[in-house]
This record gives sequence, structure tokens and C-alpha cells, in this order.
Amino acid sequence: MRFRSVFPYTAPMKLSTLYQSRLLELNRTPLNHGSLDAATHSARGQDALCGDDLVIELALDEGGTIINAMWHGQACAITSASASLLTEWIVDRNVGAVQAGFHQFEQMLTDPGVAITDDLGEISMLAAVAHYPSRVKNALLPWKTTLDALTAAVDSAV
Repeated sequence: MRFRSVFPYTAPMKLSTLYQSRLLELNRTPLNHGSLDAATHSARGQDALCGDDLVIELALDEGGTIINAMWHGQACAITSASASLLTEWIVDRNVGAVQAGFHQFEQMLTDPGVAITDDLGEISMLAAVAHYPSRVKNALLPWKTTLDALTAAVDSAV
């Protein structure tokens, strides 16, 4: 006698559904959200059209490696997810690595022919934003704000 499930079959979760689920999770409980008391560099990023207003705070060691990163402010779900994942990814990286990551991320969002790699870790899930061109700027805002903070770090060291 075969066992028959009382539950209907559900197909595996589609990637777009997984993306939406993780995006909403990061919006409800963002990573690295708050102020960084030991910040050595910070920058503010804003998007007046959607109301995003965030501050990225970084702590760099003497060699220019990011040892901690946090963010705070008001942000839509995409900006919040991007800031959360970015502040996880950049720890233990230097300015050059973050700049290279930004260029890879930007290309992934603006050029549909670019292959998605594992170089950016979980941030790569935001590649789905490329399907919504008006939201690309939201995903890029935390990156641009971080680069502004790091540029200040480089400029202040000169």
C-alpha cells in the first residue's frame, strides 16, 4: 500500500519568489542597522524621488581595511537590502576591492549580458533589480554612499 500525502504538491520555489522573500526579510530586520560608535569615515546618501536618506559609517584600520560597517536612516526595501548586504560584504576588504565590487555590481544591474558570479556573495541576488530599471538607483545608493565615505578616507590620508 502506497502512502498518499494529504498535502498538495508544491513546486520548488522560483528564484524570483526567493528574491522577494529575502528582500522583505532584510527590510523587516536589516543587517548592520544602527550607528557605529567607532566610525572613522561616513557619508550620507539621498534619493529625493523615493525618500531614501541613509548614512553609511565605516571603521578602517591603519592599513585601509574596513573592519566594521553599519548604516542607518530611512530606506525603501531595495535600498535597505542593498545596504544590509553591502555592509556584510565589505568587512575585511580595502578601498580597491570595494571599488571593483561596485563596478561589477553596477554592470550586473545595467548590462543584461553580464554573467552573475559569486564574487559578491549574497549581494548577487539583487541582480533581479535589473528587471526594474527605475529601481537600479535604489540598489546602487548604498554603494555610491560607501564609495563617498571611502573617497573621504583616501583624500584625508593624502
